[in-house]
Amino acid sequence: MRFHPILATLLCAALTLACSGGGGTSNPVVPTGNLTIRFGSDSLPGYGQAVVSLEKVEGSTDGSNWIGLGNVKATYDLMALQNGHSVVILPSTAVTPATYTQFRITWATVNYQSAINQPAYVVPTGGAGQVLSMPVTTVVNGPVTVPSSGSATALIMLTGHQLVQSRVGGVYAFQAVGRALDLSATATITGHAGDGTTPLSGVEVYAETVDGSGLATIQRRAITDASGNFELDGLSTGLLYFVTGQPAGSTSSYAAIAASPVNATGTATYTANLAFNTPQQPGSMTITITPASLSTQGTWGELRQTLTTGTSGSQVLIVRSEPVATGLTQDQVGFAGLAPGTYGVTVQRSTALAAPVMKTGTQVLVSSGGTATTGLTIP
Repeated sequence: MRFHPILATLLCAALTLACSGGGGTSNPVVPTGNLTIRFGSDSLPGYGQAVVSLEKVEGSTDGSNWIGLGNVKATYDLMALQNGHSVVILPSTAVTPATYTQFRITWATVNYQSAINQPAYVVPTGGAGQVLSMPVTTVVNGPVTVPSSGSATALIMLTGHQLVQSRVGGVYAFQAVGRALDLSATATITGHAGDGTTPLSGVEVYAETVDGSGLATIQRRAITDASGNFELDGLSTGLLYFVTGQPAGSTSSYAAIAASPVNATGTATYTANLAFNTPQQPGSMTITITPASLSTQGTWGELRQTLTTGTSGSQVLIVRSEPVATGLTQDQVGFAGLAPGTYGVTVQRSTALAAPVMKTGTQVLVSSGGTATTGLTIP
């Protein structure tokens, strides 16, 4: 049987089209983007070390379906990740372009640095290491957008005001709170704390925002290094930040001051220096909070003062913030190394990592060498 030349040509063309997936039957190439994940932390007042181990990280675009982004299998000291020292926990990885609204960390049950150490532990300042009770997973909110054929970096930043809470019987619990930021939409504030030419190390510095009602909220915190330098990274752009600190020592302390406000209009590095002078003999304050925190709650105390903020006037800002110590019939939070003066007292409590409830107390006078006490009841 002989084929007509034209029919043979059409048949070959049809076969070629079918084999190449023509006619709408092909599997289109899925566009991909690349996502890098960094991991950082605020400073943790009252602790010299806070060691945690990470197993893996997942992402979600809808809060329900989770996509594995990669295994981390690493152990970190959170105190080494503050002051601008975040680390890459997942290098550039091909992912589906999308807006990732949430990220989920699975905490490891092994220590990847040392087989003989606990996978999570804390070392209170001046104390011995204690086992840190960890959740199985932690979810932080985004959003971080990965463009098609482009790249993005997500910064998972843990919040320091309630990360570690001491519990009854010497138990230390990890209250994993944080958020994920698109690094391409964040600003950084760097600066120096000193008394004349003398750098001040170990000073906890805050970057705060103030809302329309005048309420200040800490957005980032860091402790100055041996040279008195600090870095407050992972700050959302488009906000006005007030940078403040109060050097606290056992024999001398300084009154809190604030730098001129920083208008973080873009993804840049801004400068805010803190120049202290006239050290004073410190006092202290203890706040008692009732009822005691439940195991699902994180509670912290704050001291506020009206500070001059450059030529823009003054603001009521947070000058000290500490987590409570539980284990008694009431919670307690202690502030040592306070410069003499009057402080406004607030306490915040978050249940199951939800939005915190704030309770405001009275103004408390701290005298040189004295110890002030006050109490609050909070839901």
